Amino acid sequence: MKAFIALCFAVMLSFLFVPNIPDQIQENSNVKDKAISQPVNAEEKKTGEKKIPEFNEELAKKNANLFMEALKQETDENFKVINYSSKDELITYLTNYVSEDIAAYYTDGLFEEKESSLYIIPTELPPWLEEEEPVNIKQLSDTSYRVYQKNSSDLYGIYEITLGYEYIDGKWIITFASVD
Repeated sequence: MKAFIALCFAVMLSFLFVPNIPDQIQENSNVKDKAISQPVNAEEKKTGEKKIPEFNEELAKKNANLFMEALKQETDENFKVINYSSKDELITYLTNYVSEDIAAYYTDGLFEEKESSLYIIPTELPPWLEEEEPVNIKQLSDTSYRVYQKNSSDLYGIYEITLGYEYIDGKWIITFASVD
């Protein structure tokens, strides 16, 4: 419980000082957005020689939730992370869900290395997709989507989160994140 509270507090502080992800990992696409007016079905479509699973709301929420759960690391009473000893190790694990830039951004804000060990910085989790709330999805290409969700919380007030997903190396990963 201490570790969770510590993580939540660290993330809260990071968003007070850095409201949005740095420009270098912001969206750099000149592709025109194409709105999706209804959920995409779970059928697969064929692009070239590879089959790409269709992107949908369930997949977007599941992947976003898996990333948040991966950030919640088990710690000892001094907030030392049990399963990883460096930021690089944790970043490598997080790239199962997000791009390396996104993984590094969140890892830098939530963890610190001391005495050859990895420690969590006590804080709140950042604002993120809420599973119970609907999302809007825009298709940028067959392998790129944007997911938008408006939320409110006592801690962050009203905010809109935008996540970009891309199909890379056989899986959908988050490559863009912004909170306004």
